[in-house]
Amino acid sequence: MLTVQRWLKKYVRDVLDESDEILHVKYHLIYSVGGQQQVDGGAKRWKTIQTILELVKKHAVNISKCFYVNVCYKPSERESTFPQFRLQSYEPFPLLYKLIILSFILEAHSSVEYLVHKFPRLDLQLFLIIRDLLSSEVLLVAFTNRYRVNYGVNPSSSFNRLMAVPFRAKDVVTDRTGFSHPDVALVLTQLSYYYSGLNEEETDPASIYDQWILYEDEKYIPKSIKQWNEVNLKDYQQQFDYLFPTFRHSMLVINYFLDYFVFPREAKQFPHKLVASVGNLSSSLRSEIITGFSGTNDTQLLLPIHIRQYDLPELQKTNAIVLNNLLKSENENY
Repeated sequence: MLTVQRWLKKYVRDVLDESDEILHVKYHLIYSVGGQQQVDGGAKRWKTIQTILELVKKHAVNISKCFYVNVCYKPSERESTFPQFRLQSYEPFPLLYKLIILSFILEAHSSVEYLVHKFPRLDLQLFLIIRDLLSSEVLLVAFTNRYRVNYGVNPSSSFNRLMAVPFRAKDVVTDRTGFSHPDVALVLTQLSYYYSGLNEEETDPASIYDQWILYEDEKYIPKSIKQWNEVNLKDYQQQFDYLFPTFRHSMLVINYFLDYFVFPREAKQFPHKLVASVGNLSSSLRSEIITGFSGTNDTQLLLPIHIRQYDLPELQKTNAIVLNNLLKSENENY
């Protein structure tokens, strides 16, 4: 296979149609190698993420007040649910970062050597997970994406996965793709269920029912379901009229569902990956010239740096034609 690939690179000339789309920086091809493994840290990893999101919920109001122009915030009606919260720029993130970090710091003057010997290895691993969420800006990536536009849970019954996947438009799932970074996948899955709530098939009250009740505002709990022994799982009317509306958006119930039914089965990683990007597809090391065609040139600055775009004189008016068509009166309404 490698011999064939080397021969192709040496003697074959590629012709790319719609090259601006094919060579877009957002496209990566990733092949997983090896058997599936549980993500590092296991259940501790997603429980740590849930703790961080609790802190985001706690500080979201202050962030929105300080950066009301750069933050989209809608408070939740209940204390137990997650608010609508999205960062529209990088500017609010350093303050959010600082507030989350201060929630963990108990001693301001501790050396790294002191911390290494004080905490067991598993706790240090959790610290690294938090560092990844904050310093590597995984949390920033998650909260700058729009739910149901950039990510969400595939609602199709034929898609046998419950974790979040990329979207390419409003409610349009990107086919055969997923988030390669485990923490990005975990955070966006949490947010997807926080925003959408659980559906009827996913609500499963169990032995921790009392904790769910305590987490809710008492005024929102119907009297008929305040005690576990008053709940009749065979009474579908009680489930749909009282249980489901009460717990659908509860963060505690959603966390329970994800902890026991989604993440243990789907939060997997592979020991190795083969990755290719547009830089490999259009590598300057190839002996034959690669030719591409595109109807517009508005994304030419996003192409790999060794790509040169040559506009034909007769096509230089294309951008103006497209803009003129978009501004026609018949396109003002859907």
